[in-house]
Amino acid sequence: MTVESYIREKLPLTVRENTEDNDTLIGLPYPYTVPCADGIFNELYYWDTYFTNKALFAVGNTEQAKNNVSDILYLIEKFGYMPNGNRTYYLKRSQPPYAALMADNVYRATGDKEFLRSAFPVLKKEYEFWMTKRVSGNGLNRYGTEEDEESCKDFYENYVPTRIVTDKTRDAAYAGKCYFAECESGWDFNPRFEGYCLDYNPVDLNANLYLYEKLFAEYEVLLNIGNGKEWGSKANVRAEKMNALLWDSAAGVYKDYNYKTGKLSPVISAVSFQPYFAGLAGEGQKSGLKKLLCLLEGEFGIFTTEQTDEKYQWAYPNVWAPCQYVAAKALERYGCAGDAKRIAEKYCKLIERNFEKHGKLFEKYNGVTGGIDAVSEYGTPEMLGWTAGVYMECKKL
Repeated sequence: MTVESYIREKLPLTVRENTEDNDTLIGLPYPYTVPCADGIFNELYYWDTYFTNKALFAVGNTEQAKNNVSDILYLIEKFGYMPNGNRTYYLKRSQPPYAALMADNVYRATGDKEFLRSAFPVLKKEYEFWMTKRVSGNGLNRYGTEEDEESCKDFYENYVPTRIVTDKTRDAAYAGKCYFAECESGWDFNPRFEGYCLDYNPVDLNANLYLYEKLFAEYEVLLNIGNGKEWGSKANVRAEKMNALLWDSAAGVYKDYNYKTGKLSPVISAVSFQPYFAGLAGEGQKSGLKKLLCLLEGEFGIFTTEQTDEKYQWAYPNVWAPCQYVAAKALERYGCAGDAKRIAEKYCKLIERNFEKHGKLFEKYNGVTGGIDAVSEYGTPEMLGWTAGVYMECKKL
């Protein structure tokens, strides 16, 4: 059996249908895709779904990809934002915003303008969440949480230490809030924010919101409801701020920016590809792509971060599917087709090598050994999800 035939066989087994709330599970109006056929991750997750949908489009199941997006739009309409997943215990945080990108994928695949017309006001509602609940004084956005002080304190004292080493001298409530914010980043946990995620303007978050603004400008014209100029202006302002504050001219790469200290993160990570993925990098930043390849490319793809002393699952030496997709698409967008193809082929080689050995796909991999012995805070679960989606996309490059 090939990896592709395995994906085609297993994808239908990841579809769930629960229209009614059941204990912690939030009911959804349409069938939805979960990351795993069984075991853990047995609910709809936010940013995972963007990449999982790539597999559904690749196998021709556009209907299910649309169902997933419709469920996400339903949750945004219901709560004012997209939760981490359709569980009540995920309601205090979101994840990296990809809903507009997902809706756009459905529109491009179907040409269904009425779907887009109904999705647009819901997407603007989500954008408003980020611009009111998750914005810093400089106008750029940050990750956060709605957890109360006691929950944050308990999280830091009793849960975070089971996954990473913590600093017992820190104020537990604020530290816990920072780590809950890191969960919202999807990169739980990582060295990018030095344990102070709340204080940072992340590269990936702001690049994605730039894409929202660009898409909204396009949709106003496409749907004949405006000229898109206001949204285009918002996108330009964001790009200017990002290029001023998040670009490290000395290192030649984008980095997360601590808006409280005025300093850039000391860690270079795969999110530095995100401004290129979004198309906001200017002439002065083009050289950053080659620099990132020098710093992060390994035998099996893009490392999550450069080498660091501490061990996190969202760091070197791990290789994660979303990082490969964003890097390859960023390279392709900026005229580096050969580099994009090489990264894609390396990731496919990694997946095929482990599939031959284990007959499964996994959540993450070790980019040094080429195996499933990834640095992990909760194990390395078997998973279809974004691994399948990114593999199928990489095979096309």
